[in-house]
Amino acid sequence: QGRLVPVFSESQAQGVLLARQGLSLLGRGQGRAYGDAALNSGNLTLNFTPANRFLSFDAKRGLLHAEAGVTLEQILNTFIPRGWFLPVTPGTKFPTLGGSVACDVHGKSHLSISHYVERLHMLMADGSRVACSPTEKPDLFWATTGGMGLTGLITSVELRLQAIESSFIKYEGVKAANLEEIFRLFEESAESPLTVAWIDCLAQGRTLGRSIMMRGEFARKRDLKTSARRQHALAVSHKPQVTVPFDLPGVTLNRFSMAAFNAAYFGKHPRHTETIMDFDSFFYPLDSVLHWNRIYGKSGMVQYQFLIPPRHSFEGIKTLLEAISASGKASFLAVLKKFGPMNNQGLLSFPTPGHFLALDFPVGNGDIFKHMDRWDELVLKFGGRVYLAKDARMHSGTFRAMYPRLPEWLRVKKKYDPHNVFASDLGRRLGLPDGGGLRHRRSGRSQSTRGKA
Repeated sequence: QGRLVPVFSESQAQGVLLARQGLSLLGRGQGRAYGDAALNSGNLTLNFTPANRFLSFDAKRGLLHAEAGVTLEQILNTFIPRGWFLPVTPGTKFPTLGGSVACDVHGKSHLSISHYVERLHMLMADGSRVACSPTEKPDLFWATTGGMGLTGLITSVELRLQAIESSFIKYEGVKAANLEEIFRLFEESAESPLTVAWIDCLAQGRTLGRSIMMRGEFARKRDLKTSARRQHALAVSHKPQVTVPFDLPGVTLNRFSMAAFNAAYFGKHPRHTETIMDFDSFFYPLDSVLHWNRIYGKSGMVQYQFLIPPRHSFEGIKTLLEAISASGKASFLAVLKKFGPMNNQGLLSFPTPGHFLALDFPVGNGDIFKHMDRWDELVLKFGGRVYLAKDARMHSGTFRAMYPRLPEWLRVKKKYDPHNVFASDLGRRLGLPDGGGLRHRRSGRSQSTRGKA
């Protein structure tokens, strides 16, 4: 099974690294990736969550230097009252900062988190301490952002925060009758700082791709209409949490129940609505539901998140939606997003210009994986890629075809980690170099995800 070693400091991590006795290592945060990215079976995994101190903050520049084990929630709780917010956040605030950089996370904003990282501090395979940035050892920096922890141990991160007047969001919701309309709305929303769309992946025919566009921006103080809100403009909201107490029966989520849910959700939403809402409701709706994965039953869930580049975005998304609908597989949690213009130099980073679609499916009897293999072929046809942080089943050949800069990444890996000290179950599944002493037997499929890994 390997060993999980808690790490409280960079020096302690260095000591474990130098005394590894031939085992491979992997740094781990909260383990919020959906597949096997945070697993290193039969070897050593360093749990960085105890290394969670803020090291410095430059209030003039909004530059935070924090240890890798600091969670996004810690950053929000500490810096929102000071008028600062994360520049990019995924749909949960529970991941660590180090893990977020290793996955190059994205969210409702147009860029990924690597665009706001000024410097990474790392421990390398030989135990040396190294700093890297877009201008200082840039090859290591761009191999590490999105590199899934396989280039070295991220020990701390220097991140530029975003200045805000309030923690509230000016929200605008707009219905789109079909895929053509939602693509048009994304084009019209290019200047909106925060955009995402819920999409009905089971709609067919003229309603294929019907969606609800969700636009937002941080409210200014003058936008807050009540004196109570203005007085608490930088409040940190703490929503009450509810719990899914048990695994729902597998038959609960099926094509018919999800189609009914999607139709009801789309139907109840006004054609156009505007409101002021707290940041927690806008960015992190699922964080208020504990054990939400139990909705998917004992077999768990698996996410399929893929991106199609701009040239083929509409045709590719349309083709995949048709294939998903025809498969009979249903997802009520489906999100469509358009990335803004970016020059993401991350060699294995997922976010690049184009549209991505993320869908959660119950594993059920496991035949969903055969469908995903077929969807992979369609994604490849349109020049797209699958997100490694949400992947639990992709084959190595597919991965190599989807990530054309892999040879560059492998050269950087060999330069800084020639003996492949850093490894993971995901890396082994995808055929990446592994120098571990007690490697587990590779299988073609990782265990399905039960929740947020």
